[in-house]
Amino acid sequence: PDQQLKPLFAARLNAKPFFKDNYDASIVRLSQLYDQVRTRGNPTKGDSAAGGSQQNFIRQTTKYWVHPDNITELKLIILKHLPVLVFNPSKEFEIKDSAISSIYYDNTDTWELYEGRLKKTEGAEAIRLRWYGDMDVDTIFVERKTHREDWTGEKSVKARFALKEKNVNAFMRGDYTVEQAFEKMRRDGKKSEKEIADLEQLAREIQYRVITRKLQPVTRSFYNRTAFQLPGDARVRISLDTELTMTREDNLDGRERAGKNWRRMDIGIDWPFSQLPPEDVERFPYAVLEVKLQTQAGQQPPEWIRELVASHLVEAVPKFSKF
Repeated sequence: PDQQLKPLFAARLNAKPFFKDNYDASIVRLSQLYDQVRTRGNPTKGDSAAGGSQQNFIRQTTKYWVHPDNITELKLIILKHLPVLVFNPSKEFEIKDSAISSIYYDNTDTWELYEGRLKKTEGAEAIRLRWYGDMDVDTIFVERKTHREDWTGEKSVKARFALKEKNVNAFMRGDYTVEQAFEKMRRDGKKSEKEIADLEQLAREIQYRVITRKLQPVTRSFYNRTAFQLPGDARVRISLDTELTMTREDNLDGRERAGKNWRRMDIGIDWPFSQLPPEDVERFPYAVLEVKLQTQAGQQPPEWIRELVASHLVEAVPKFSKF
């Protein structure tokens, strides 16, 4: 009898609107319970902060599109194997915690950064400003993503450093120096001189590129991310991005959007951004699943991942990019 119940139950569930509601908070709780069972009551502790130790990392990434109807089922399958990565376990999960916004910069005459990403040129760069959560967060990450061509799939190297929001405009103009930006980090003495010197070099290169190539904010990508990972273990990391939306940040048609600021201020993380005119916003119809693997040469991904990516729940989209 249980064999007959399952499809019937699934059909009934699909007919109920609550099944398609956003119940990420329940998924996070369920994930914690699974993790308790999986680790026999000793969940692994690790560095899972949004900033964490994610300064430089290289890994192989494969991307898939997911139909909105399949999102909840997919999340439930993944969390049987990997817990939801909660960036701040000490506070109750809120929807806004999963928001990620990125402002991409480019030269509006040449579109050289976009062109480079499109052609997947070796060494092509994306420069973006990213924050996690609502508009009032103080920490903004300045990131450079460099494309590296590789036979086994694409690899990209991401490097970043943090700025206080109040200093972003001045830094991008060149009025706020790299020395000023890292003065406090030096005083705190938590990072080695070499680590600080590497970050300063990165900051110098990005600032120089922005000023000399006349880069300015052109577009924003927004999404809510559910990340699945064993804390402290980056071998298998899965992220599912929903509500993916691109908005214009430029002032090209004479309309002020970002204006002289580094981001426009008439929207926050209030998806679907219905206050915007249609020409300013593009809402992507699918969720984006990314599977990031760090495996030894010749090593196979875990069997459950091979089954998942071969299933009807996902559609492979090699080289898909949000920018």
